[in-house]
Amino acid sequence: MRRRAFLTAVAGGWAASAFPDERPPLAGDILGANLALGHRLRDGGLPPVAGPRERADVVVVGGGIAGLSAAWRLAPAGLDVVVLELEPRLGGTSASGTDGPVPHPFGAHYLPVPNVEARAAHRLLREMGVLTGVDAAGRPRFDGMHLCHAPAERLFHGGTFHPGLIPDDALTAEERAELTRFGELERHFTALRGNDGRPAFQLPLDLSSRDPALLALDELSMAEWLDREGFRTPFLRWYVRYATLDDYGGEPEDISAWAGLHYFAARKLEGGELAGSTYLVWPEGNGRLVRALREGGRPRTQTGALAVGIEQQAKGVAVTYLDAATDRLRVVDARAVVLACPAFIARRLVQGAPLPVRTTSPWLVANLHVRWPVDPNLAWDTVLYEADGLGYVDAGHQRTRPSERTVLTYFRAFGAPDVTTARATLLAKRWPEHVADVLTDLSPAHPDLPELVERVDVMLWGHAMPRPRPGFLGSTPFSPTVLLGERVAWGHVDQSGLALFEEAQARGVAAAEALARPLGVDLGETWL
Repeated sequence: MRRRAFLTAVAGGWAASAFPDERPPLAGDILGANLALGHRLRDGGLPPVAGPRERADVVVVGGGIAGLSAAWRLAPAGLDVVVLELEPRLGGTSASGTDGPVPHPFGAHYLPVPNVEARAAHRLLREMGVLTGVDAAGRPRFDGMHLCHAPAERLFHGGTFHPGLIPDDALTAEERAELTRFGELERHFTALRGNDGRPAFQLPLDLSSRDPALLALDELSMAEWLDREGFRTPFLRWYVRYATLDDYGGEPEDISAWAGLHYFAARKLEGGELAGSTYLVWPEGNGRLVRALREGGRPRTQTGALAVGIEQQAKGVAVTYLDAATDRLRVVDARAVVLACPAFIARRLVQGAPLPVRTTSPWLVANLHVRWPVDPNLAWDTVLYEADGLGYVDAGHQRTRPSERTVLTYFRAFGAPDVTTARATLLAKRWPEHVADVLTDLSPAHPDLPELVERVDVMLWGHAMPRPRPGFLGSTPFSPTVLLGERVAWGHVDQSGLALFEEAQARGVAAAEALARPLGVDLGETWL
């Protein structure tokens, strides 16, 4: 079946009769997120409490990176920690799947080598055996098996593939000149320090400079900053748009210039043994980090669990959650709780809490199970110039033994300023329509893809990440609210507004450490 007939069949409702007898219908489904369960917190109509009350030392609401990091930080104290996770799998947007020819991510799919200041991330990577020491210059040394193998990236531009994301030979002299000038500014901001001696941009975020001249960048959008600096060529504007969509899920017109420049200037490690690659990648993406945090923290876990209320008591907290498997409310009596959930959820659980209001970006992630000839030139990350989506990564790229069966993980951020409409449109579509959209977007580079794909699983993230709009730093930058009560700590990337691994981990660790005193435990020196 050729592409046009394929897409017509998809758009028309996906009838098995549309296929030739020798080819089975395309498999797949929408796997999540579980919006119906999540919205029960908002809509009410909950069942009565059933069963005996449970007990734990600490309840962690949310099994993403922040929540698992909190459990990991508490593990040395020997506490009984329970993690309640809404979805059927742990990890949040770093979750992954194993049902296919190779493990594959459902969201976050790589970790840039963390700055030396990201102490918690370095601790975890040492536990994993990924960080193996330091080189002669004092830079961290990583096991090369975990660094992205070459070729790392390629761009489909002008009808052909180019190595890397910048096709120098296909650009005009003006475009190359702007890219050169932008690169000079990128290096300037990477090395820049504010009048307080701190780096202009750093990870974790609270190590960044408080210099008012730098914080003033948060008053502009990234598009306004580009205009002010005279960056106008189509390729440079596309390149920056790709960056803001990639990390923040928003168009440059809707992203703070401070956040946009942070993308380019916060990462400090390069050169030496990292000259070949600065990306840590695994077939399952950041699902490998999820597994390491779970193994290091060893919490009890309950999936399909929607926290619907917390009651602060004299010497503890009662956490009520909906068990999706039984459709009954259960209560856990705990000594403390970590709310590792977005601000809009935490506000429902702790009425009146002084939490920021964040805009959240909707995303689509599609895993395409394909069979195609082994291609040594297939990069880990493939990007299509001016496509709707951000391209795809090959989950099988790190395998030492090539295989014709692999999983391509496709990403699309819906970055328009009107997130409510974008989210509603995304969630209203059926699986066949999403499949048609994905294959149409990839068709310029892969017109034969419909004949090679065997299955497409779609993950819809209605609230994938906070979007750092102009002003997101607020009036007291880098001073997140952590304690919402004596025994209630909040730890989530919504505190800072940037959904980056190091930031999520730092926020979970900080929440756990804030509970040491009320729990009466000694956690030793901070891991941050």
